[in-house]
Amino acid sequence: MPVLYHALLIAAIAASVVYLAMFLIARRRERELGEARANEARLKGLTALSADWFWETDPEHRITWLSGGGPVAMLFGNTPTFGKRFWEIPRVEVDARALEALRERLGQELPFFDLEIARADERGARQVHIISGHAWRGPDGRLAGYRGVGRDVTEQRRAELGLSAAKERLEMALDGGNLAEWHLDLEHDEIYAGDGWVRFLGHDNSPPLARGSDLRRVVHEEDQPAARAALVRVLKGETAEYDAELRIATRTGGWKWLHVKGRVTERGADARATRMSGIVADIEARKRAEAAAEEGERRFRDVAAVSGEYLWETDAQWRYTYLSQRAETLLGYARAELLGRSAWELCPLGEERAVRAWFAAHGGEGAPFRDLACRSITKSGGVIWQSLSGVPITDAAGGWAGYRGTAADITARKLAEARIEQLSTRDALTGLANRQLLEEKTGQAILPAARARGQLALLVLDLDRFQLVNHSLGHRAGDALLRAVAERLQNALRREDTLGRIGADQFALLWNGLKSREEAAGLAQRLLAILGRPFTVEGSTLGVAASIGIALYPRDGRDFAELFKHAAAAVHHAKETGSGDYRFFHPALTARAAERLRLENELRGALARNELLLHWQPVIQGADDIVGAEALVRWQHPTRGLIGPEEFVPLAEDVGLIRAVGEWTLERACAQAGAWQRELPGTPWFAVNVSAPELALGDAFAEKVEACLAAHGLDGARIELEVTERVLMSHFEANAQTLRRIGQSGVRFAIDDFGTGYSSLAYLRQLPIDKLKTDRMFLKSLESHAADQAIVRTIASLAETLGIGVAAEGVESEAQLERLLALGCQQWQGHLCSAPLDAQGFAALYASSLASPRTARSAEG
Repeated sequence: MPVLYHALLIAAIAASVVYLAMFLIARRRERELGEARANEARLKGLTALSADWFWETDPEHRITWLSGGGPVAMLFGNTPTFGKRFWEIPRVEVDARALEALRERLGQELPFFDLEIARADERGARQVHIISGHAWRGPDGRLAGYRGVGRDVTEQRRAELGLSAAKERLEMALDGGNLAEWHLDLEHDEIYAGDGWVRFLGHDNSPPLARGSDLRRVVHEEDQPAARAALVRVLKGETAEYDAELRIATRTGGWKWLHVKGRVTERGADARATRMSGIVADIEARKRAEAAAEEGERRFRDVAAVSGEYLWETDAQWRYTYLSQRAETLLGYARAELLGRSAWELCPLGEERAVRAWFAAHGGEGAPFRDLACRSITKSGGVIWQSLSGVPITDAAGGWAGYRGTAADITARKLAEARIEQLSTRDALTGLANRQLLEEKTGQAILPAARARGQLALLVLDLDRFQLVNHSLGHRAGDALLRAVAERLQNALRREDTLGRIGADQFALLWNGLKSREEAAGLAQRLLAILGRPFTVEGSTLGVAASIGIALYPRDGRDFAELFKHAAAAVHHAKETGSGDYRFFHPALTARAAERLRLENELRGALARNELLLHWQPVIQGADDIVGAEALVRWQHPTRGLIGPEEFVPLAEDVGLIRAVGEWTLERACAQAGAWQRELPGTPWFAVNVSAPELALGDAFAEKVEACLAAHGLDGARIELEVTERVLMSHFEANAQTLRRIGQSGVRFAIDDFGTGYSSLAYLRQLPIDKLKTDRMFLKSLESHAADQAIVRTIASLAETLGIGVAAEGVESEAQLERLLALGCQQWQGHLCSAPLDAQGFAALYASSLASPRTARSAEG
């Protein structure tokens, strides 16, 4: 029994131990399971914070399990996914490079993170998720597949895209405005700037961070003090905004002007600035424009000072608000005396009214104006002419607030223009009306006479044998006689009548208010009687006889040209029938027209029979140097001998033969010039006159000139074409274009008879002109007439200013030449050197002048 008892006791104890051990083990397992469940709950909670769904794949990366409900359904919809790899699911998009990197990591059984997959459903709605995963292994340690999480980042990507688009728009706006942003961390001295400002300096991209101190070192040393001072003021709070214009070094080593603006955006607890932000603008173009404007203004002021102009400004009441120093020299007043005074206070009586009328006719006050010529009274009481040009000044509202402009003293020019106008409408010798003025007066008288059915008389008076006075007593005596005749005739006339000199020894009288033919006859008899009294000229007593031709309006003509033609025919008839008488025009006098027709026919035959020839008048540079010659056409008439151009060229112009004569002259001149180019030493040039009909041919004439040069192997620079002002201005634009084309061949151009045509000089700027030739009328009294000297000096100065040459023709005395050279005219021609010569004579004269510069003039003397 005891043994059994003990055995049972031992079994009971063993069972108790086993039970206790099993209980403890169960309690431990239960505790471990609870901990596992808690860990799993914590893991799920943490995973839920960073993932929307879970997935698992087999070793071939085919999906075996998906968990996530809504996000998975939104991403894949009803599309089958199990057994497929993520990138094989229909409409799933994976970046090719990202997929390649993924496969590489999967091949190495490495984890991967944030692979972005996107998919659009049937409606086009696009979902974007990222997945991350790591490998898991079976009990045998072999790869069992991948497990991972997925997260919906659709809204995040949309926000990022929106932010990127907004940033792109901002960059575009900044770039379009030539601006860039910048941000400065003052605590760490770090600066961020957009790409724009770096592109200003020639770089491709901006570094994400740069040191502020590095940036300050590339600022131009002249701009550093101002930039630093502006920064200090902002940091101290003295100013709210940082504003500086400075130059920064570019990548290529140059400098770029930038305008930097910004403000403090963040301050610390101690009120110290910790961050700044702002924008920077490229102002290089503006700075260049400002520099150009400053340079232009400085250049303008310098030029104005050199040219004698002064600058002025006025308010809307024409009170001076600014005057440059030059004004004191011209007006005689100190500037302080003029500021605040009206410009009208300096005008002579009636000048203000004339100026305001000028403005009314030129757009009114408040509009820009140029070349307003007006008179002003100086402090000394003298009167000067000024040329004013101005532009309006506007106020903030855009209204007219005054003028600013320039003024120049044009007194000398006005006097010269008055003299030129006098010469253009008055006879230089007698002061009587010339043909142009007489024609104007006749036209003015015809209008009231036609309305009143009245009559006029035009008398042409021709002095008989006047050339005998010139030949016997000299031209000075002849001129004195003409002045005396003019004075005596003028004293015998009424105020309303017009007396003019229209030829060397020919006068014309316009008689207004004619009552009858008999009154005209009585007037002619009275004039003949007045001239019949002896004249005393230079100690000699001279008797003058005259012949008078009379044409009556409206019987003999209805305009000046017709009246003059008929009066001239009548005076010719009077001279033929005996001097000292008068004749009325009669149609029978058309015999003169027949004679004219005969001469015309002979001139046409002269071209066919080759009766024209060229003579050459030397052109002198300085005192003795022959540099060229002018080709002058002559007519070798079979019965009348050698006829000068003054006799047949006007006829050729009237009957339309001048073009043929001109073509012949150009051809022969180029042929001779080509031969001399090959034979004569040096580089003499040759001038040829061009008529209006020739120039009117335009391109055809240019081609003719080019053909002549080519045919004779002639350098264009050896030819100078002479054109008168009147010919040039007849069809200005077309003529200017023709000259420019011819000039391309090297041909030079001269304006002949300059100063006798148009008074406006503006056209000279638009023409390829190389020389101005003063008219011979200015040389007749050059030694003694101050006005003629002023005109020649003005023309020479004008030519010098324009950079062109100046020449004179008709030089007949040493005194004329000496004065001409002193006035700045260095080129001349005339009988003082030589009369026009044939080709052989000119070649000999030119050769002798090379041997001895004074040979030519000494030979003529």
